[in-house]
Amino acid sequence: MAHSVFKITEYCSNCQIEPDFIHSLEGAGLIHTIIIEGERFIDDEQLTELERYRNWHYEMDINIEGIDALRHMLSKFEQLQREIAQLKERLHLYEKI
Repeated sequence: MAHSVFKITEYCSNCQIEPDFIHSLEGAGLIHTIIIEGERFIDDEQLTELERYRNWHYEMDINIEGIDALRHMLSKFEQLQREIAQLKERLHLYEKI
């Protein structure tokens, strides 16, 4: 399935954010941009993450380091939730015996 890409300058203009914010996210390894004919683009698969980071930064005043820490903690939390769900399934199987 083909992916869409969005021009960073247009995204920043539409969302009223600074392009430096996108560059900082990329520098921290939180997102990846694509350069096509000298213009930076972002893949549509990353838009959800970018929106989350934008909200954290502009609405909650969280810096790039804080965004990275929150992303890491949420990833661990989601991993633990999956493990709990798996353990509950296994427990349920044992309760049937």
